[in-house]
Amino acid sequence: MQSCIKNYLALLNVQKTMSDYHYISELQQAHLAHFSFSSSNVLLKKALSLQPAALFERLINQRQGGYCFEHNKIFYLALQALGYTVRPLLGRVMLNGDSSNGRSHRLTLLTLAEKQYVIDVGFGVACPRSLIDLQNKEIVNEQAFKYQLSQESDYSISYRLTQLSPEPAKVLYRFDLREVTEADCDIAHFYSHQHPQAAFVNNLVIARVTAKQRQLIRNLTYLIIDNATGQEVVTDIKSSKQLHRLCNEQFAVGLSESAASELFSFLQDKRNYSATSLSNI
Repeated sequence: MQSCIKNYLALLNVQKTMSDYHYISELQQAHLAHFSFSSSNVLLKKALSLQPAALFERLINQRQGGYCFEHNKIFYLALQALGYTVRPLLGRVMLNGDSSNGRSHRLTLLTLAEKQYVIDVGFGVACPRSLIDLQNKEIVNEQAFKYQLSQESDYSISYRLTQLSPEPAKVLYRFDLREVTEADCDIAHFYSHQHPQAAFVNNLVIARVTAKQRQLIRNLTYLIIDNATGQEVVTDIKSSKQLHRLCNEQFAVGLSESAASELFSFLQDKRNYSATSLSNI
């Protein structure tokens, strides 16, 4: 695994000439820019082992993209190998507004200089590019994107991360600091890519977050968001060739033409089914 991590860090190309905090921040931003979030392998029904060798081969060497259980495990393993104090956390995604959703999002808790931070490199287009300080409830400014952590204590101390802008504001997820093992992550990962009602089993989501812009494919829509202004440009995806070109050129996700054709056909059928269902209401 050491050779995998060495190769991964070489690709990120971040030199440790700064404080630990800023070094890890630069690693986080480099990861988000280099390796895209993608649910394509879920829709293509590929085996998604979380064993380190298979994980690094799939995401780093083959650049197939992945989602939180893949991205955040890689970043966790890298920080651990560098000697930092880290452990996994699980959160409840709240994009639908439901705080009782299952724990289906992996995060990393970092303890550094007696402070605790949450690190995320696997939340798609809305993923923060900053370490989130658990002791600091001030607004985190990332140009047009602003985040704020809040704390609640109904049953035990827990936290909510809200994206305040671009509007409308929305809670991304909530989490607490209870013990999470790799076995817990394996169970949540299994649900997230196997359960017939899981979001990624039914939707294509591909995202890339860089310093200048955030790009997103959501089913058959391509969205570009300017980080400085929040301005959005939306384009419909009208062919498998267009989908293939976007994945490979804009997201650096290695998707074959046949895989792009399979995904496009699935998404067209999904859209046609939705349209037919609505017309019958």
